[in-house]
Amino acid sequence: MDSGAVEEESGGSGTNVFGEPAVAPISLNLTALMDILSNLLFFLLAAFGATVVMAINATVPVRSSDKSDVAATRQTVTAMVTVGESGIDVTITGTDQSQADLDRFRTRIAAGTNGPDFTAFSNHLVAIKQEYPRSDTMILSAEPGTKYETEIRAMDAARETQITVSGVQRQVPLFPTVVVSPGAPSGGGEK
Repeated sequence: MDSGAVEEESGGSGTNVFGEPAVAPISLNLTALMDILSNLLFFLLAAFGATVVMAINATVPVRSSDKSDVAATRQTVTAMVTVGESGIDVTITGTDQSQADLDRFRTRIAAGTNGPDFTAFSNHLVAIKQEYPRSDTMILSAEPGTKYETEIRAMDAARETQITVSGVQRQVPLFPTVVVSPGAPSGGGEK
């Protein structure tokens, strides 16, 4: 036997164990696959962590009132404000107050030469807040033709005010929750 035949039978470099021609070695570049799988793993871990947190039964402590809610309704009213270039109309509504108590705070603050008097408006809201300290909601509507800037100034005047208590200046919230309502109908119709 020659050396070539021996090599063929023993499965040399040119053949496999069964005597077939050898297949060229294949090298796979798995870098991209590993990048995708690692990113997928991170997203799965993050999603699993979020679901575990959502499953935890927890309550958040809230500041409770010092009195019952039934007593608080007596101290709560809603300010109804209609603002226009000619002045500001203020009324209050409440469920546990008599109509006479509510009518005490009904007023019209006439506008001066520079437009509505927002200082007088703020002072009137302070008086309402002193009588009904738990109130914080104002429903604001505008007369037709009222400038947007006038509405914004009314909201700013109703948000908070500065008062002096024992010689110390403090910012006190008045009616920070504002619900903007569609404009009030004009009184006289078309002219």
